[in-house]
Amino acid sequence: MIARRRCIRLACLLGGIWLAVGLASAPAEELRTWTDSTGKHKIKGSFVSLEDGTVTLEKDDGSTLEIELKKLSKADQKYVAEAVKSGGDNPFQTKDPNPFESKTKKKPKKSKPTRPAEDEGDDDSGGGEPRALSIDYSSAEQVSLATTESWQIDVPAASDSIASKLKTSPLPKKSSFFEGVKGIAVNRTCGKAAVVFAWDQPKPTGTTRVVLCDLATGKTTAPASAPVQMAPLAVHDDGRQIVMRRDEFGFGNQDRLEVWTLKGPRAERKVSWIPYEDTHGAGRDVLWGEFLDSSHLATSSRGGKVVIWSFPDLEPLTTFSLADSAVPGLSPDRKRLAYSTGKEVGIYDIVKGEVLAQQATPQQLQWPSLAFSPSGKKMACAAFDKVLIWDVASGELERTIPCTGIHVQGPIQFPDDHFVLVSGKFLLDIENQLKLWTYDGADQTVTTAGWTLFAVTDGEQKPGSLLAVQVPQPAAKNLLKQALTQPDLFVLRSGTTVKLNLNGLPDAGERERTRQALTERLEKIGCLAGENGTIELAASMEGPKDRDVRYMFGGGDYKMKEYTSRLKFVYQGQTAWETSSSNVPGVISLKQGENIGDKLREFEKPNYAFFQNVELPKFLQKPTQGKGPGGSLTLGQSRATTSGLQ
Repeated sequence: MIARRRCIRLACLLGGIWLAVGLASAPAEELRTWTDSTGKHKIKGSFVSLEDGTVTLEKDDGSTLEIELKKLSKADQKYVAEAVKSGGDNPFQTKDPNPFESKTKKKPKKSKPTRPAEDEGDDDSGGGEPRALSIDYSSAEQVSLATTESWQIDVPAASDSIASKLKTSPLPKKSSFFEGVKGIAVNRTCGKAAVVFAWDQPKPTGTTRVVLCDLATGKTTAPASAPVQMAPLAVHDDGRQIVMRRDEFGFGNQDRLEVWTLKGPRAERKVSWIPYEDTHGAGRDVLWGEFLDSSHLATSSRGGKVVIWSFPDLEPLTTFSLADSAVPGLSPDRKRLAYSTGKEVGIYDIVKGEVLAQQATPQQLQWPSLAFSPSGKKMACAAFDKVLIWDVASGELERTIPCTGIHVQGPIQFPDDHFVLVSGKFLLDIENQLKLWTYDGADQTVTTAGWTLFAVTDGEQKPGSLLAVQVPQPAAKNLLKQALTQPDLFVLRSGTTVKLNLNGLPDAGERERTRQALTERLEKIGCLAGENGTIELAASMEGPKDRDVRYMFGGGDYKMKEYTSRLKFVYQGQTAWETSSSNVPGVISLKQGENIGDKLREFEKPNYAFFQNVELPKFLQKPTQGKGPGGSLTLGQSRATTSGLQ
């Protein structure tokens, strides 16, 4: 957490922002001893100037030394503020490795110091290896996430930290047929997006090209490259530094992070570290990362571990554990994290270092990915086959939207407070629980501050585009308005009578209990169960069949009898909606003395409890002839091209 002792440092930085706007200098000062924020490192020198948050000191031998203001001790920051203004980790010397060494240069003692040009001081090339750091978690604070007595959260008004109207940016041509956009990382504070190109192939070597797009002006830097396979994770507030993630084929090969800056045609790889080096296999992969401010970075792993780091010294400050493959969501003001442990959902206050609210979820969530809406008033979670929507202030679960027919993969995104985007292409209308629109043609898609960015390439001969679009676009809104006035659009909605078909359940006793349970579930969505229903709800139990089971952190394969509980709405012979559940547990928890084989035996029976707890959709669109389960996936469809949506 950035709490208590660390809040003090953050407050100093925030309070001193105005000092770093321009260049501040003072007459020659006396030679004094300067101390870094850890108290371990000292150096003698006189204060010369402050420019863009960087303090220039002059040593007794006439050489100058640059140090970020925030790397100085509080006393020295105060001295600078009083002398002319802004500053805190150690860049003074070379014995103790420092993630970002300050640069020195020799010059005549009496000449006026100037800040080195951006390209001076380092001779790293794109092919040079970055300085590797070793991570020590011994001083990091371990946060215990616990359910709170109530859920009451004040939601601050969202502020615009990005241009009100974003511009489309040009992207370079592909270098080959096999190259594509590997990822997009956006920092809404500085309004910059890093777009990364790489070959999509299962090889440990390759070339990564990266450009920076200015979303306010539409300008794009020339491509810079490095001979590695990496994807972008986060862009720093300064709009220059990019945190990149190793992106090679296979589990456990997305584990290393590097900090890059672009210098002409090369990407300068400054520093690297493996955030979860104490974990083995897939659990060490980094799934998500965002800057919380200019001095703090947050990451999460496939093993469910969240870490908040100081930046640029990369000291782990806070850690806590979530569900496997859980992806937290960052609030628009970057002060709160939405998270899920699989059984609970909560909101963590980053600055205060405490859980604001946490409550149980309706059911176990698999691979939960969370996001805040642009206003910060809603929170969404994509969990394997469904999307859940909560009101942030009250914690009320407003919607559970089944995603039958579409694969909910990767992070969930909020292009608008009333719509969510899943799998980077499917737009869901929250209020009406409609699969509204499909966006094809983009290599990668990301949303920020109410805008959706589509990275589109056009082969090796023509440049691509980073489209900036507000979705749903007018065509989608108009079609939605028309659709909601059509009486035959929905085959299931409040007031519909549903015919139950339980012939697929072999156990007569469970058949009657399931009838009662499904009747109650239908009443919950405003529908009735009856023989004259216009749509059928069919329940079945399939199996048993033999299945080999293997768990990520448990060695060996296990034999198990699998039963599948299945439920589907059928309209005029076509499946309009379908969901199912296996008795094979996705995650198991072992007590002392238990083994995996014995634990699996407990689950080796039909799962009739599935029908007691299933969430039914409140709306179902009429299935389209020739389509699979889920019918027509969306009401409309667009294709992203270099010239816009078509």
